[in-house]
Amino acid sequence: MKILSVRIDDDLDEKLSFLMVRLKRKDKSSYIRQLLEKSLTEEILEILCKQVGEKDISAWKAAEIAGVSLRKMLEELKNRNVSGYDEQAIKEDIEHTLD
Repeated sequence: MKILSVRIDDDLDEKLSFLMVRLKRKDKSSYIRQLLEKSLTEEILEILCKQVGEKDISAWKAAEIAGVSLRKMLEELKNRNVSGYDEQAIKEDIEHTLD
């Protein structure tokens, strides 16, 4: 595991403390790692959904990069109203999952 040092201002520390108390978390480091993981996953999905919408990559490829199932990726596309996912892309993704 790598070490990363981060400085946070008082406002951010207060928000963190508030959440830790409410969620009954004791270990600040592990909680911050969980928050970071969640945030990074969200950012990755946002970028990949945009790329699928722009037809730069298929939903299957986006799912593979994100480390989620194709079903989860399709749900993300739907939730984000990505309309660039057309019938041809769906066929390609289905064929790829059957290989």
